[in-house]
Amino acid sequence: MIVSITKIELNSYLKLIPFFKFNGQIIAELQQANCKKHKVAGSWNGRVWYTMTLWENENDINAFYHNGTHLAAMKHSGKFSSKIESRRTQNEDLIRWKEAKKLFGNN
Repeated sequence: MIVSITKIELNSYLKLIPFFKFNGQIIAELQQANCKKHKVAGSWNGRVWYTMTLWENENDINAFYHNGTHLAAMKHSGKFSSKIESRRTQNEDLIRWKEAKKLFGNN
């Protein structure tokens, strides 16, 4: 199984609404996709957000990422996010947030 983790840093607090709009739509699509599990976490200041998804294979991930709302969000991401990073790791289930954040150099 593949765990995909994304870290999104918003440009400002004014960008929370556009971010939540896209994120809500993406989560709705995740529930219809081949995604096995997902979760979202925000930082204490509300400007940094993490998403984590669990997939059986790369084909399922790529099919989701390159279609629908996720594709539209990536095309418009520069309007609300200053930095987006993704990491992938192999695991049988979603990992703890503390472990996931370490993949980005956050302790």
